[in-house]
Amino acid sequence: MWLLDNGEFVEDLHRALRSAERRVLVQVMTFDGDASGLAAADLMVDAAQRGVDVRLLVDLFALRYVSDRKATDPEVQAEAAETEAMFERLRAAGVVVTFTQPWGPVLLFGLSRNHKKLYVVDDHAYVGGINISDHNFAWRDFMIRIADPATVDTLAEDFACTERGERQSLQGHIITNAEIEPAFEDVVNGATRSLVLASPYSLDIGIVKLLERAQAPDRTVVTSRENNFRLLRAAEPYIWGRLVRSGVELRTYPYFFHARFLLADDDRLLVGSSNFSRHSFRCNQEVCLLITDTDFIADFKDRMLADTEPLERALPVRRSPTEATWGWMVARFYFHVIVGAAQVVAPFAPTLARR
Repeated sequence: MWLLDNGEFVEDLHRALRSAERRVLVQVMTFDGDASGLAAADLMVDAAQRGVDVRLLVDLFALRYVSDRKATDPEVQAEAAETEAMFERLRAAGVVVTFTQPWGPVLLFGLSRNHKKLYVVDDHAYVGGINISDHNFAWRDFMIRIADPATVDTLAEDFACTERGERQSLQGHIITNAEIEPAFEDVVNGATRSLVLASPYSLDIGIVKLLERAQAPDRTVVTSRENNFRLLRAAEPYIWGRLVRSGVELRTYPYFFHARFLLADDDRLLVGSSNFSRHSFRCNQEVCLLITDTDFIADFKDRMLADTEPLERALPVRRSPTEATWGWMVARFYFHVIVGAAQVVAPFAPTLARR
């Protein structure tokens, strides 16, 4: 296995696409028609024209949101049109393009996405959190390159399963869908010395409770200074306050990051597409990798934690009773009402879109 940061991943992926001989399987949530997306699409077209079996799975989120903005936003309408044209160009070149997770009537399945990020090129694969777009390639993130034949074949079969419209939950060192939550809890509960949880999005109260009960004395959460979901920004002081009071150290990166990982006792590392939240566990399709190679983990820790810094905004501050109550209410409304409702309808969400 190899740890690749954003720049390394892009270079490695482009190199692999140029030399692909047998298969290219790409599964992402977003694939924007910007400079980065068009460059990757051109390489996929070239591979297909060489006779390589090229297949793309992309969530319908990619057509509704471009550069993390609604496709109807005047500032991204041109890019949205280019994105649509890019997918048609890929199909015309022989790439098998399949869209996943319809939104459903009145956006009923809007919170049930296929959130996997998985790439297979010939005899190696990549698992992690990077979609294909300018902003994804610029964020602090990583992918794991895998060359073990059995693991690559398992990932390729998971891709095929998704392409057929089937859901499966794998357990072991490749973990998907419904098996991720128990694996996550096992890693947290099994740690006796240290825990590091990194996620760019606000933790829900279910994860907070799990961390509060964890027996590891050294617990760290790496989180974003400002969540990009506006509703949850109001809950963050409440969430952060609970974590700090329970002895959790809060850290962040100097700039926006998209990396997710759970590191326990320096000998277990869970990485992948999951945001490590109840929403992610129970509503999305995700893929993760459980790593126990201590040499790899040591290198991962050195590279991924070296540039973190204290999250000073999370230090206990005096807040008005109104602010405290509002944060408490938002946290519970999100976890119990929004995620609860999404969890109820998620099993009924179609896996493939007719497009």
